[in-house]
Amino acid sequence: MNRPSLHVCIATGQNLANLIPAIQLQAREVVILETSEMRASAENLKAALKSRGIAARRLSFDDATPEAIVHSAQQVALELGELPLVFNATGGHKLMTLALTDELQDLAGDNLHLLYCETRHDRLDWLKPTPAMENMADVLRLEDVLFAQGFRIQTRGDRDVQWMTDADARASLTRTMGDGADKLARFFGTLNALADKALNEPEGPFRARQELPFAPGGRNADLLRDAQKLGLLAWDNDTEIVFSHTDAARYFRGAWLEEYVWIKLRGLRPAESAINLKIETVGAKTDNELDAAIVHRNRLLIVECKTKRFGRDAGKDSDHIYKLAQLARQVGGLMGRGLLLSARPVDENLRKRARDNQVDLLAAEEVNKLVDYLKHWMGK
Repeated sequence: MNRPSLHVCIATGQNLANLIPAIQLQAREVVILETSEMRASAENLKAALKSRGIAARRLSFDDATPEAIVHSAQQVALELGELPLVFNATGGHKLMTLALTDELQDLAGDNLHLLYCETRHDRLDWLKPTPAMENMADVLRLEDVLFAQGFRIQTRGDRDVQWMTDADARASLTRTMGDGADKLARFFGTLNALADKALNEPEGPFRARQELPFAPGGRNADLLRDAQKLGLLAWDNDTEIVFSHTDAARYFRGAWLEEYVWIKLRGLRPAESAINLKIETVGAKTDNELDAAIVHRNRLLIVECKTKRFGRDAGKDSDHIYKLAQLARQVGGLMGRGLLLSARPVDENLRKRARDNQVDLLAAEEVNKLVDYLKHWMGK
C-alpha cells in the first residue's frame, strides 16, 4: 500500500522509533509534536530528519491536563485539515495518542494511516486504515543515530588515510595478538606498562628505550621479532627494547586492540562502523571518545577496548562498566548495546557487574571470538 508522505509523530526520548519509519517510508514532511519536556528531543529529531533531506516542523503540545490534551489534539487536527497522513503513535503517553487518533480520524477518515514502530521485533505495525505488518528496513546510518540522540561527530580515526595505511601494514601482527590473546595476555600487560612509561604523558619527553623485567622466550619472543620486522621497535634479544616512535608505543599501549576490531569489521561489512570516534553533545561542551561504534539493523553497538588489567580497584571497575552501559543507552537509545573487549582476564565479579548492567564482555581467550559475537549481534 502506498503511504502518505506527510507524517505526524510525538517527540520522545527514544527518537529512533520516529526516525526509522520516516526514512523507510520516504516521508516528505514530518510534523513533530513536542511537550514542554521534549523540546530538546524534538530539536534533535528535526536535525536528524533535515540531515536526510526530510522537511520537519515542530508544534507545541500541552499535555498538562486531560482538557489540555484534547484541546491540543483538536488544534493539531485543524491545522492539518483533511490531508492524508501517517500518524506514528509510538511516542507520547496513552492519553495523547488516544486524543490525537480520535481527532485526526474525525477529519481525515480513511486518509489516516496509524502506525506503531515495533523496534523490539523489527516491524512496522499498522492499525489504520487496515491492520497490517511490514518488516523494518535497515535504514539508519551512524550519523542518523547520533543526530536523533543529540550527538555530533567531531572526528573518527578510520577516516584518516595515514591511520588506515599504518593499521594495514601491521595487520598480521594485530591478528596474531588478538587471535592469541589467551596465551599472550600476561605479556600484553608488560608491553602496555613499558609503552605507557615510554610515552611519559603528560610530562614528556618520549623515552623510547625501556627495560623488560625478563628476557622473553617462545611466543613472546616471536611477537617482538615480528614487531621488529615491521619497524615498530628494536629488541636486543635480551631485556632491552626501543620503541621506534610514539605511534608504535601507543600501538602497544592498547591501540592494537582497536585495530583488531577494525580488521575484523572489514570482513563482516556491517551497515556502518567507525573506529576512534569522538562525539560531542549538542548544546554542551562535553564530549566522549568511542573506541568503536557499529550500526547494523538500526542498532548501535559501542565497543570499549581495554588492555590494562582489571581487578585492582573494584570501585573503578564497577564505575567503568556503569559508564559504558550509560553511554550505550544515551547514544544508542533502547536499542543501544555496549561490549567490553578486554585483552586481559577478568574475574567473575566484573562479569556479574557487566551482566547486571546489560554490557557484553569478551576477555583474554574470548577476544578471538569477536567475529562470532558480531555475527550473532548483527543477526539479532
